Amino acid sequence: MNTLGWQIGAFLIGLSSLIVAIYFSKLLNSLNKVVENFQRIITYNERYINEIIENTSNITKEIDSIFSVLNKFTDLFKVFKFIRK
Repeated sequence: MNTLGWQIGAFLIGLSSLIVAIYFSKLLNSLNKVVENFQRIITYNERYINEIIENTSNITKEIDSIFSVLNKFTDLFKVFKFIRK
């Protein structure tokens, strides 16, 4: 009777391992589908993404140039303020 308990326990452990493996394979399959869809979307929109990145870099360059001009004006006003004193 003791070996029958061990055999039933081993069978149940094997069966539960099989169920966990099936769920894990379904999870990996759905994850693979999500990654494929993501890659398809990225490939399709790559041109638009590159345009957005270029536009953003141009905007930041223009903002930097505007701030440099503003800094020059403030420095100029500081010099005039020093001369006035």
